[in-house]
Amino acid sequence: MTQPLTAWLNGELPGRCLTPEAGLRRYFRCEHQDGKGWLRVTSPDPAPMATTKFLQNCGVRVPDIGANLDGVYLVEDLGDRHLAHAPSQEAYRTLLREWHRFSFQDLAPGHPNRKLSLDSSLFRRELELFREAYLEGVCSLRMTPNLRAELRHASERLADLASSGPWSLQHRDFHSRNVLLLDEGEIALIDHQDLRPGPVFYDFASLATDAYVDLPLEVHELLQQSVMRLGSQLGLSAEQTASQYAFTALQRVLKALGTFGRLLLIARWDYTPAAQRAHAHAAKLLADLPGMRIFQEVWQQIEAPCPKEWQQQ
Repeated sequence: MTQPLTAWLNGELPGRCLTPEAGLRRYFRCEHQDGKGWLRVTSPDPAPMATTKFLQNCGVRVPDIGANLDGVYLVEDLGDRHLAHAPSQEAYRTLLREWHRFSFQDLAPGHPNRKLSLDSSLFRRELELFREAYLEGVCSLRMTPNLRAELRHASERLADLASSGPWSLQHRDFHSRNVLLLDEGEIALIDHQDLRPGPVFYDFASLATDAYVDLPLEVHELLQQSVMRLGSQLGLSAEQTASQYAFTALQRVLKALGTFGRLLLIARWDYTPAAQRAHAHAAKLLADLPGMRIFQEVWQQIEAPCPKEWQQQ
């Protein structure tokens, strides 16, 4: 590593913090010529070397990882143009092709993410966060013991249903902010450190219930057609595919609301539009999904978050 990049890694060159993420990881862009081309990342987790190499071996474009120290590393700077800035049907076609490059591959025996999965146990914990941070926190829903028990039972059932069916590798946070648009129609995936096995429609559900962009109708249609085609290829009937996808999508969007709820409760008002989109996605899924009575009743009692009103109190 050159001396200027060593200085950048050590934080000795001036840098500008990019938009903070939901978690603890932070990205900095160097304001000195010597550090151009590399972002500096501070994170409590190590650089995702194994997953980056795995995806690159699958032919998927992801940023290279440079030098690293405890709690800080360099990652290739591929710009700030995200899929959310231009959510075209062709860009999503390209993205789905990239997904198929890795989704049915196996992680190597020594890969650290082999021990992770999007299973019912994880989904249950995520739905608990949804209840605590979003329903009771953001929406101030008063929970009687009976309501809490009913909701816990329904959440356990949803977790089981959402995690059933065929599995494949999932990016785990597959949305328009985690896809970079490059030159000549190419794309790159970022924030892929949580890649792991899970229900096969999980990443598709993440795209369709994206909280960061309003998808054009043709993109919605492309995603739905792709879901049905994939289900057929896996031996599922159209009814089985639609049902499995819907349960997975509902779990995914409620998980997102739990995360947004936690952020809004610490005054991260920048996540308000995302929470409102996710709230609307959940309402639409619940309107069309049988067997989720308690969730439907809860949704009739709450409104989408409006933190600006909180700030005025």
